[in-house]
Amino acid sequence: MERIMTRKALGLAGIAVALFAAPAVAHHAFAMFDQSKVLYVSGTVKQFEFVNPHAWLHVAIVNDKGDTSTWSFEGGSPSQLVSLGWAADHPRIGEMIEVGFRPMKDGSRGGQLMSVKFPNGQKVCSNRGCGDGTGDIVPGVYRSQE
Repeated sequence: MERIMTRKALGLAGIAVALFAAPAVAHHAFAMFDQSKVLYVSGTVKQFEFVNPHAWLHVAIVNDKGDTSTWSFEGGSPSQLVSLGWAADHPRIGEMIEVGFRPMKDGSRGGQLMSVKFPNGQKVCSNRGCGDGTGDIVPGVYRSQE
């Protein structure tokens, strides 16, 4: 009887561990981004959130009518971006940049951050490459089968 209870207890413990571990390895998909194109916009850095699990870049974009709107771009994790030349303090607030991104499928202002080009010509890419065939891909990051 004791053996049966031990097996049941171990079995239940194993199931509990599996259920609690699943959210830890779960991650959102990139389905909300149009993976078929990379677009480019220029603007002024409004905020750069270098936080886990994903960095966020907020840029003030001025349209052809002179109206300003904020666009938000989701990047990789800070540790991945640092390995590709990014820093917590760069890009800086107020800096003019060009952003390469995969747009949102719903047309909202923002997308998946692919690259940032600075006024001096320096370019840094995301953990998924620059989107234009250049840039390193961090090992273990999905690479599309194009």
